[in-house]
Amino acid sequence: MPDDLWTAERVVAASNEWRWVPDGATSTRTDEFVVVHPPFYLPLATMVWVLGSSRRAEDLADDIESAARDLGSTTLGWRLTDVTVPRDLEAVVVSRGGSTTERMDVLALPIGSETPDFGTPPDVEVRRVSDRETVADMLEVTADGFGQPDVAPERHIAALNEARRGLEDDSVGILVSYVDGQPASTGGWTLAGPVCRLWGGATHTRFRRRGAYRAVLAQRLRVTQARGATLGLTHGVVDTSSPILTGLGFARYGEERIVEQPLA
Repeated sequence: MPDDLWTAERVVAASNEWRWVPDGATSTRTDEFVVVHPPFYLPLATMVWVLGSSRRAEDLADDIESAARDLGSTTLGWRLTDVTVPRDLEAVVVSRGGSTTERMDVLALPIGSETPDFGTPPDVEVRRVSDRETVADMLEVTADGFGQPDVAPERHIAALNEARRGLEDDSVGILVSYVDGQPASTGGWTLAGPVCRLWGGATHTRFRRRGAYRAVLAQRLRVTQARGATLGLTHGVVDTSSPILTGLGFARYGEERIVEQPLA
């Protein structure tokens, strides 16, 4: 099937294949699940992706909890969708103290021969993260946009290493947009075959509704379309970025939920 024929089933499959293992993380992978324990400089729970299982949900949850404890975890962040198997796994996690902390729409936009025009204002400048200065600008926007605490120095190093990995082939990259010379918005991408995975989108509270986010989004699609991407894929937070993205032409293909569970 040609890459430009993005059916709903193919989009959902591409979303379910998306898993993130940051530099410095430890992880456990089986045929049924992936557990990723983040490095100390990332304020995240240990994340779990379920690949599918024919076993009882209770037994699967027991094994995942055990694997997480072996990695030193105290909190699990289950990434679950309406097609996660076993179907009753989410109910089991909730019965063990889990609660939904984030709901994200699975959003996608096919990329044709020309990327969409999002009406980016001409006074917004976009730069690629490639040095310590642009990394600092990116993390400043991220910290404000997501309400994160002070960023550890190790995160600067990891972000710079990640950004530089794709400078030659555009396989990965991070952008920062500027308004009046100040860092205003940011976003990254990773190429997975014909799929441009869009992540890390954030806008500084001082520069919202100035077109800074649209500028970063458009440039990511332009860069990856030139490298063969035919689909832009992202997980938009239901109450914040999702309405913006659907207004720009992205279509919704389902929902992903993060259910956090404390480990006794």
